[in-house]
Amino acid sequence: MDGELSRDTRRIRSSRVLGGTQAMQLLTELRRFSGGEIILDFSGVRWFEPFGVEVLLKGLSGPRAGGPRIRCSGLPPSLAERFREENCLIA
Repeated sequence: MDGELSRDTRRIRSSRVLGGTQAMQLLTELRRFSGGEIILDFSGVRWFEPFGVEVLLKGLSGPRAGGPRIRCSGLPPSLAERFREENCLIA
């Protein structure tokens, strides 16, 4: 997982496998930002473990008033719909 920072946008890239540990690391990164936009780039992920997806979706659920806007890219269509249900924009 790596990230790059611009003035209002933070891109966080995941690679290889999205498991429970990686999902928790992503959520920890997301909690560090209070505004702007975060792009979660999953284009380097080769395998999405069901537990990792559930952990990430649970962490993204609920109101995020005042928090960053989250946009996801590189998701397979089957997962994109689930993330869209949690108010994540899909690129």
